[in-house]
Amino acid sequence: MQLEGMGRYVEGALRLLQFVEGRRPTGRRFGADADARWTSFRGDLETVDRIELMIRDADAEWPASFAARLVYALPGIPEDEPFGSQWDGLDPVAAEELWRKVKTETAPATPAAALKAIAAAWGMTLKPHPVGNVGANDHLLLVGASAIAATIEAFAAGTALDWSEQVMVIASSPVERQLAAAATALLNAQRPARILTAAEAASAKPDRGARLVASGDAEPGDRGAADKLLAR
Repeated sequence: MQLEGMGRYVEGALRLLQFVEGRRPTGRRFGADADARWTSFRGDLETVDRIELMIRDADAEWPASFAARLVYALPGIPEDEPFGSQWDGLDPVAAEELWRKVKTETAPATPAAALKAIAAAWGMTLKPHPVGNVGANDHLLLVGASAIAATIEAFAAGTALDWSEQVMVIASSPVERQLAAAATALLNAQRPARILTAAEAASAKPDRGARLVASGDAEPGDRGAADKLLAR
């Protein structure tokens, strides 16, 4: 299955992996110890296999935070499977080049830096966006990459907040979906984010009293779906 921007998705996932590894080092993902383990284990496996194994491991730890299934809204794939049987993966040469590139760059050390790196992998620049005060009883409906990123940062700085309970995201493009999915890992949560395409939002149950947070980079279809959802 050839999906648009596969290399961009994988680069975004690796940048997110760098952040979570820096936050709590395991020695399994990056660095000399991880390289030594891989060399002793790899056999006939290639770097592309290493990357996919890392993504699988991280997606199990932070459910649906790294999955291509969620980023590309792929149907019919179990929730515990990041890729699906039709996933072809990156070209091995491209994967090797990407791995070397990511390892030579400074790892993102904050949620904001990780979100910026994910967006950059897709050629997107995030813009500051006001979110307002967010309390434990607030419910938010998000559309737009900058709104998604700004709200994740607000949750990272807040206390007693629950992203999976308080936030619903309408995002149809892969970059916006990857940013929204990353919240689970960035906030060290154990439940996946609620991310809907515009089509899925048409039949979704609205959060009563939810507040819309929409940035100027939102896709018109997503913004329209959000307005209709709030009006129901």
